[in-house]
Amino acid sequence: MNESTYNPTIPLWMDIIFTVFVLAWIFITISALVAIVRTDFDRSGGKFWWCALVIAVPVLGAAVWFLFGRLPRDSRSRT
Repeated sequence: MNESTYNPTIPLWMDIIFTVFVLAWIFITISALVAIVRTDFDRSGGKFWWCALVIAVPVLGAAVWFLFGRLPRDSRSRT
């Protein structure tokens, strides 16, 4: 390996793991935002506040949406 191309500060495995985490974060955030937009809310402003939560607190906001924000399955099937 050439001395000018070697970077001892960041090992390759750390760079790969960081890239995987960033791609997973982007995928989870976009998935949550798409799910929010496709959901029907009766309350005004519900979609706005859920989107704001997912964007402001990216991973935690998306996790809260997927755990608590979606309508139960039986109420979605009636509409």
